[in-house]
Amino acid sequence: MSSYDIFARFYDSLTENADYKVRSAYISDFFSEYGKKKGKVLDLACGTGTISKFLSDEGYDVTGMDISEDMLSVAENKCRGRVKFFKGDMKNFSLPYKFDFCLCSLDSVNHLEDMKQVKSCFSCVRDALNKDGIFVFDVNTLYKHKQVLGNHTFAFDEENFFLCWDNEYEGDGKVRILLDFFIFNGKNYDRFSEEFYEKAYEVEELKQSLSDFEILGVYDELSKNPPKTECERIYFVCKRK
Repeated sequence: MSSYDIFARFYDSLTENADYKVRSAYISDFFSEYGKKKGKVLDLACGTGTISKFLSDEGYDVTGMDISEDMLSVAENKCRGRVKFFKGDMKNFSLPYKFDFCLCSLDSVNHLEDMKQVKSCFSCVRDALNKDGIFVFDVNTLYKHKQVLGNHTFAFDEENFFLCWDNEYEGDGKVRILLDFFIFNGKNYDRFSEEFYEKAYEVEELKQSLSDFEILGVYDELSKNPPKTECERIYFVCKRK
């Protein structure tokens, strides 16, 4: 069993406070306001498919893509055939059909290593969307990476596992994240470790990388307000030119 399989198994437990239903409604409101009421949606870096499920429940024709087979397995079980899922890399993908909407949520863009990868991802999104298609994504801010994640450690003591979540801020918006899972096997604990990086970008950098889109708005998390200095997550709402 891989460590990422463990992460996929417990991902939903670790993100229970993410308010998926609220986020899904927030995103679909942008779809309705700037696009049309329903249509084909690409959920990019869909993870375990919770937002895919909520959008499907609202009547959207949803396709989810993620690079992790373990995450996709959880997503497929959750959505029970109502959403199409496939494995793909958000940095470099092409699809045989177009979408009316694309979303990329819960700091997936922060997993891209540099602006070259960000631009490549946004270029792929442009090619996947119909003209005037709507692209909604969020990012963790530099403030969050420096002040909230920073060099802090978090512990999760759950019924079936214990997790030590250790962050190391490496500068230039980059955080190294180390996860140590301790899973009870009936007698003692098995340890599984996972390591990855997230990088925060300046808002102006992201705007410059969206040259193929009209930027309709940049908002503080789950609001229609402009980002504050201490905002931890920002949403971009864009339209393909």
